[in-house]
Amino acid sequence: MITFRPQKFALSFTFGSLTFMASFGILTGPAAHFSSMLTSDRLPFTVVYVISMLATLYFTFTVGGASGYLLVLGASGCQLVALLWYLISFLPGGSAGLSMLLRGMGQILKPVMIACAKCQAAVMTRIFGYATGTS
Repeated sequence: MITFRPQKFALSFTFGSLTFMASFGILTGPAAHFSSMLTSDRLPFTVVYVISMLATLYFTFTVGGASGYLLVLGASGCQLVALLWYLISFLPGGSAGLSMLLRGMGQILKPVMIACAKCQAAVMTRIFGYATGTS
């Protein structure tokens, strides 16, 4: 759905994200949850999250065409990052678990990234050779 209709995806994702946040408010109590979102360590998340949601909705309803497509995808991406950031900071052991997960993914993906870089270098060398007429 995101490839063909990013605006439809953005609306569903934004309202799903609001529902996700409301569920944490129900678990901890609305006042406690709201005050925890405004603490100094979570305030950057709150600002980025609210701005990304408003930007997603704004771009969805006002900007069309290819530029709207890219703006909606970008705002939705920022919203996803902010939501994951919150999830990691809210759950106990979230940052330690994320650190372990990222280290494991790095070890798994390192050979793939090296192979991709070598392939890209070979392709770029060949393209440059054709462009300069040295091949």
